[in-house]
Amino acid sequence: MRQLERHFNTHIGITPKEYSNIIRFQHALSKIKMQAHKSSLLDIAFECGYYDHAHLTNDLRKNTGYAPSQL
Repeated sequence: MRQLERHFNTHIGITPKEYSNIIRFQHALSKIKMQAHKSSLLDIAFECGYYDHAHLTNDLRKNTGYAPSQL
């Protein structure tokens, strides 16, 4: 497992966990922006693998500087 992490970090520049967090965040962000089906933030959070909507909100603020209502 450690060897995979080293190779991933060497070739991609980030750890597998950081990569999966980026992919999860991008998926959640696209769902929030779509909002065609008017899902709640809690539903989107669970669907994208977050523990709760607060975890998703914190990730949004950290990565975009905006609250979900401002997107």
